[in-house]
Amino acid sequence: MREIDRRAREEFEIPELILMEHAGAAVALEARRRFRKGVAWVFSGPGANGGDGFVAARHLDNWGIPVKVLMASSPSHVGGAAKINLQILKRLKVPIRVVKDLSQWGCWVQEKRPLGLVIDALLGTGVSGSVREPLSSMIQWINQRRCPVIAVDLPSGLSADTGLPCGVAVKATATVTFGLPKKGLSRGQGPRLRGRLTVADISLPRALV
Repeated sequence: MREIDRRAREEFEIPELILMEHAGAAVALEARRRFRKGVAWVFSGPGANGGDGFVAARHLDNWGIPVKVLMASSPSHVGGAAKINLQILKRLKVPIRVVKDLSQWGCWVQEKRPLGLVIDALLGTGVSGSVREPLSSMIQWINQRRCPVIAVDLPSGLSADTGLPCGVAVKATATVTFGLPKKGLSRGQGPRLRGRLTVADISLPRALV
């Protein structure tokens, strides 16, 4: 899938921004179907998965659904299409909270807030080794919630190849994966952790898929 994504951008010259827009929109549609009340919280990391989460947050905000973004990294670490989508959220005045370490996470957890839905956009297919803090604590906290959890591409912390958690992994209500299913979603603990699986078309060229 990484190779398909690379070739779509380099050989077919499909901008990353377009692929990210389709991916985030598909996640937002799944979130809207499952949202009931409260606030939709988007947990985002610094990579492309985080960018997909930013797009989903924008669509939810446009639909009038209360949404807030919790970033697990400094905005200065966000680049490419994800950075563009982050800037759009700021201009739209979508609330964004940055949590870069365990102390900031501890303060965030102690605050009371209505939680209606979680979008997990923390980690993507590139995760390896054990998930580090504060991401590990964030994932454990998400798994203790009773609201719907929508995973972006695959549950954060789940190996895209083996389907085994990298120390810890999100247990999702539903997963929206892009282009084609990743191997880890159907092996190991993938079937248990992914929830309901949706494969979204993000406009990858048919010749590649």
